[in-house]
Amino acid sequence: MKSALTLAIALTALMVTFSLQNAQTVQVHFLGWYFEGALVLVLLMSFAMGALTMYLASLPARFARNRQLAEQRRQLEACTRSLDRLQSAHPGVKHRTHNPSRPRAANACDRATA
Repeated sequence: MKSALTLAIALTALMVTFSLQNAQTVQVHFLGWYFEGALVLVLLMSFAMGALTMYLASLPARFARNRQLAEQRRQLEACTRSLDRLQSAHPGVKHRTHNPSRPRAANACDRATA
C-alpha cells in the first residue's frame, strides 16, 4: 500500500511538471472541428481517446474469456456432482491416486477438461 501511494505521488508530480512545461496554446483542426487550447489538454484528450479505443477493442476478447470461464465452471460442477454421486454409491472404496505410467480410461470429466 505504501509503494502504491509513493507511485501515485510520483506520477502526480510528473503530471504537474508536464502540465506546467506544456501550457502553450495550440490549434487542432479535425474533420471540420476546431479546438484551441493548452497543449497538455490536447495531449491528455488524445491519450484518453486512445485508452478508450483500446478498452473497447478488448471487450470481445473479455466477453469470450468470461463465457469460456463460465462453461468451465459448469463442467467442474458437473464433474464434482458426478464424483460425489459415485463416492456416495460406493462408500467403502478408497480414492486411488493416478499412476502416470499406467494409462486410464477417459471419462466425461476428462474430456470436459481437455
